[in-house]
Amino acid sequence: MSRPMTVLLMRSRQVLLMNQQQLADLARSSLRTVQRWETKRSFPHADSLHLIADAVRLHDVALASELDEYAPRPRAPVPAPIAASVAPVTPPATPSPPRAAQIPIYVLVDSVVCAAAEAMSVAPRAIRPAILAAFERARAAELTFDDVLAELTRPLSSTAGTGEG
Repeated sequence: MSRPMTVLLMRSRQVLLMNQQQLADLARSSLRTVQRWETKRSFPHADSLHLIADAVRLHDVALASELDEYAPRPRAPVPAPIAASVAPVTPPATPSPPRAAQIPIYVLVDSVVCAAAEAMSVAPRAIRPAILAAFERARAAELTFDDVLAELTRPLSSTAGTGEG
């Protein structure tokens, strides 16, 4: 095994910028239980570790791998790479479980914010208002996600950004 579980859990909270209560919510547990985990009086269930590892994986793959060692599963999920161009997505052959059963929505939204922040070399808190404004404008203009994605991935033309295109 790698580092002790207590160290991994505290490091996970640091990476995710969470307090014990937030980690408990993520792991679908209680604050008291997380406190027990961090003081070696209890050990997280595999399901809780999977939820934490999946959230951490978006920020620190090595740390997520260490968590996975304590709760092995057939194959740990790999985050989708953020590519410069977006390839068409083919539907899976078998239906996948609902997103809510996989990763909490606030973790997914944070990963979107972090990706934008990283692309702009700014802190996530600095980019969050811009993303919110963009989504509000898209909704007001009755644009779908696919409309925005298609336009953003279209090669830039000489009229791009001038409001003439």
